[in-house]
Amino acid sequence: MKIEINYQQKDDMPVDKAKVTVEAQSFSGDVQNLMKTIDNLDNHTDVVPLAVDDRVVMIQLDEIIAIEVYKNELTVYTQIKAYKLRGKLKEMYQRLNNGDFIQISKSAVINLNHLSSLEASFSGNMLAFMDNDEKLTVSRKYLTQLKESLGM
Repeated sequence: MKIEINYQQKDDMPVDKAKVTVEAQSFSGDVQNLMKTIDNLDNHTDVVPLAVDDRVVMIQLDEIIAIEVYKNELTVYTQIKAYKLRGKLKEMYQRLNNGDFIQISKSAVINLNHLSSLEASFSGNMLAFMDNDEKLTVSRKYLTQLKESLGM
């Protein structure tokens, strides 16, 4: 999608406020992703605190490669370490508030910046190969959204 950006000065607006209008032929996946990214700028944080054992670990969002859940245990994968903590994937995904993350199955979220490749798997699923050599299953339900995020 080609994007055209224009600036128009509005003297009557507060200094700490900006208004963004998105114009497009249709409300496509690209437009939705653009609007989500713009909306997330207002709530953007670069660090997410993780309650691991008896301490809170501060993790940079760009260090997170993927997150998986099994029952009520989350595993947050980084290049250096895999952190295990209690929680729900849905709540963690909402905390990430960053357009770089996308859900690929009921049990996994990945950081698109750490996605190395995709490979066809059995029964219409795909395998996502991550920078840290993790292999995660992309379910058919989430495949369309992933392809749109990748511009495919």
